[in-house]
Amino acid sequence: MKKRHKQTNAVTPAFFCLTFATVLLIVGKAGGDEVLKSFITKIAQNESFVKTALALETGEYASDIETETIVEVSNHEKPKQKEKSEKENKKEEKEQQKVPQNIPHSKTVSFSNQSGLYFDLQSMLANPKRIEVKSSDEPLVLVYHTHATEAFTPNEKNTYKPSGEKRTLDKNQNVVRLGKELCNILESRGIKTVHMTDLNDYPSYNGSYGQSLKNVSAVLKKYPSIKMTIDIHRDAILNADGSARKLTSEQNGKTAAKMMIVMGTNASGLAFDDWQEHLGYAVTLQSEIDALYPDLMRPINLRKQRFNLHLAPASMLLEVGTSGNTLEEALYSINLFGNALATFMRAPK
Repeated sequence: MKKRHKQTNAVTPAFFCLTFATVLLIVGKAGGDEVLKSFITKIAQNESFVKTALALETGEYASDIETETIVEVSNHEKPKQKEKSEKENKKEEKEQQKVPQNIPHSKTVSFSNQSGLYFDLQSMLANPKRIEVKSSDEPLVLVYHTHATEAFTPNEKNTYKPSGEKRTLDKNQNVVRLGKELCNILESRGIKTVHMTDLNDYPSYNGSYGQSLKNVSAVLKKYPSIKMTIDIHRDAILNADGSARKLTSEQNGKTAAKMMIVMGTNASGLAFDDWQEHLGYAVTLQSEIDALYPDLMRPINLRKQRFNLHLAPASMLLEVGTSGNTLEEALYSINLFGNALATFMRAPK
């Protein structure tokens, strides 16, 4: 505890104190030590004299000093929190029991390394990285689409007006629909999200990554709480005859479109020095999805390009199915991915 003093303009009768000191000195010289000691003891107990002496030292009278109490709390001291009721404690314990603690994971993760760079996979598996949900109203995940018009093979349930080969401006039929579904799943698990529905690849496909970089950077500046960005795409693979290849996985008796996490590096020359740290999050997530849904994920694709994945710690590009898959298959996959991601973030079920 400290006291902060306010200065005054009080004038101290210094001459009186000096004269008094001279008298004491003469008495001492005359051999009156006992008398001197007794006298000094009495004046030390005199409040008026003490105030005058303080005034001589500080330039202010004690009666004029205003004090302000300042409480300093050390790093080891925490202000007392309001005691929780028994009902609140039980509710908190119940919520904690819902949060998955021991999340299953696979012992290894498959890679398609097209970057030409080395990384220590075993170290990443041994030291899992995750973004965990906190009790906050601030968004944690940003979902967006660099190639938003990418669509799937139409069928009787889902058709659309094309804007190109397996592309459409209809946000209910292109990958924007997958982003909306993912955000709904995360929100239902208590994870705040932001969904950008910009058609970054329209009207021009060229420059779409530059456009998404501009848009995503603006959102991250507005919401600095965001720790993960997910750029949702749809892949395109052709068979030998030129037809669209369909990649599927059977999960719980239903057909899901296979998915692939694409991660960037600095091999192209663009700044991305901490790409291995970002990759660590993807490795942890993939290992847990592989344990929950074997064969759902394709090998992680590590590329030379940066793909704007340098913007947030746990960023990734997610390819959901191919142009040969249907929207229904892709929606089922994103549902599985969303719940696995929420578990990865230790969100309550």
